[in-house]
Amino acid sequence: MSEAATNQTDATQDKVRSLWVPLREMNLLLPNVAVAEISSYRVPVHVDGMPDWFLGMAPWRDQDIPVISLEAVCGMTVPSNPVFSRLMIVNSVNPDSTLKHFAIVTAGLPGLIQFGEDTADEVGSESYEGLKCIVRIGNEQAVIPDLPYLQGLLDSCLAEAA
Repeated sequence: MSEAATNQTDATQDKVRSLWVPLREMNLLLPNVAVAEISSYRVPVHVDGMPDWFLGMAPWRDQDIPVISLEAVCGMTVPSNPVFSRLMIVNSVNPDSTLKHFAIVTAGLPGLIQFGEDTADEVGSESYEGLKCIVRIGNEQAVIPDLPYLQGLLDSCLAEAA
């Protein structure tokens, strides 16, 4: 293999296949491996006594999974118009949790992106709980969610409701 081909392979390996996901109030960026599936939107069944960001439970692969609004977790208004919405099914990040998947409502279909250290034009801190940081690529910005934090919130809410 030529040196140029080796350098190109090394550069590709430093990138993570990721999804650029449109939400109503922001864009979301997360590794492709964190997502089990993008599903059509189904109105979640309301669960009494839950916070506003907990939209309810929705059926997926013969089970009911919790559905959240990431915008609402961050203190923004909960989007009320589900037109073009999808459910992004997220894999569990905590092997000890009984919760193996949860869904985040999106505003449309995600796009694939190869994300690495040299991809972002700027990386900044994010002040909302539930978010790790904000990245800017060209004129677009996206937030990187704190998946362990989000799953911890869900685990706590579901434990209290049981």
